[in-house]
Amino acid sequence: MTAISKKKFRPYFDEIYRKADRVTEFTIGGYYLFGLFLAFFYDTWLVGLGVGSLSLILYFGIKFLLKGRYAHHYIGSLVLGIFMAQFIYQMHGLFEMHFTAFVAIIVLMAYQNYKVFLPATLFIAIHHAAFAYIQYLGFVNDNESYQSIYFTQLDYMDFQTFLFHVGLVVVAVIIAGAYSINSRSRSKILFQKLVESEEQAEITKINIMFAREIANNNYEKDFDLNEEDPLSGALMEMKESLKKSSIREEQERFTNKGLAELSNIIRDNGSNLKDLTYEVIEFLVKYMKLNQGGFFIVMEEGDDVFLELEGCYAYDRRKKLNKRIQPGEGLVGQSYQEKDSIYLTEVPENYINIKSGLGDANPRSIVITPVKRDATIEGIIELASFRVLKDFEKDFLEKAGESIAVALNTAKVNQKTTELYQQSQQQTEEMRAQEEEMRQNMEELSATQEEMQRTQKDYEKMLANSQKENEELKKQLAEMK
Repeated sequence: MTAISKKKFRPYFDEIYRKADRVTEFTIGGYYLFGLFLAFFYDTWLVGLGVGSLSLILYFGIKFLLKGRYAHHYIGSLVLGIFMAQFIYQMHGLFEMHFTAFVAIIVLMAYQNYKVFLPATLFIAIHHAAFAYIQYLGFVNDNESYQSIYFTQLDYMDFQTFLFHVGLVVVAVIIAGAYSINSRSRSKILFQKLVESEEQAEITKINIMFAREIANNNYEKDFDLNEEDPLSGALMEMKESLKKSSIREEQERFTNKGLAELSNIIRDNGSNLKDLTYEVIEFLVKYMKLNQGGFFIVMEEGDDVFLELEGCYAYDRRKKLNKRIQPGEGLVGQSYQEKDSIYLTEVPENYINIKSGLGDANPRSIVITPVKRDATIEGIIELASFRVLKDFEKDFLEKAGESIAVALNTAKVNQKTTELYQQSQQQTEEMRAQEEEMRQNMEELSATQEEMQRTQKDYEKMLANSQKENEELKKQLAEMK
């Protein structure tokens, strides 16, 4: 059972005191009216009105002047004792009026405070002792003024009778005080149980609301849980466990979904290096909700190795830039040379600008990741963002880089194969053209040779005819001679 401070008890006992005040005030009012009633029979109006009115003024005056305090409880106890003395005097020392003190003790038990009996008890003891002694002196010394105080209808109260009277009052006060202490303790226990019950009910209510939020996968809403309550502690541990599990599942889902979509992009664009680099960098920027990205490809020209910006993406505008970076040059070249990622959250001024409709701005973070297959760097991806990347996003880039590297190598091989095939086709066509030209030349040469052979034959025939004609001419000349 947890301890409760006095401040928490006060509102509870204030309600008890209010009820006790009503009982006390009702009794004081009744005593005042009873004093007026006695005045009719014994003609003691001065005492009934004077002492009774002063008692009322005393009680209600203190209650009004010291509002919010408990002084009027003790004044009420004193006033009840004064009324007892008033009734004794009004009834000319009638012993039965002494019992109004016991009525007062019963009434005062409503306060559940043993201290409230002290004013009445002290007044009764002092009053009885003083007036009993005065009356005793009156009868011993034959003093009529002392004898007429009407403390008792006997000649005087002897010491033994006085002790009996005071003793009975003290016993009654002790019993009433013990009962008040016991009642107060039980009230405290009941109040404490009530408070604990209300607190437990509130804790249970909060636990139920908290459990509902957990059931709805809402782990962000905070509740004022009682860490000492075992159920609350278990719910808090369960919340943290489920929250971590949910975050882990969300991160794994992000990675798996991203790799699956990236695989589809690679499959659809694996045959074209330019389309592949652009589609990949566009996907990474959009999927990771970044702002800008560039894809540098490792290229070789003879012995020269360099990084060339093949694909870039920024705000849905495709940029066609020719940019070469040497190994070790800048952050991209450094990442290539060290074969490791570079992550910056303090970006140097004018290192890179992100353009938007409102102007240019420096990014808040830069991540540069090598796209590598085993130990071979195939390219470098550079991404810029206005926000800081989370660890699981950087891990996703590392895993994505492995798939991209394989696809990039395949695309480069395919592109090289295509280039070689096209070169081979071009050479074949050139060879065919040369062969055709040679064939045409051979045909022209063959035709020339045939023409030359025909011409030679014609020459030979003409020569033979000419020789024949010469011979005939010679023969004719000879005949003529």
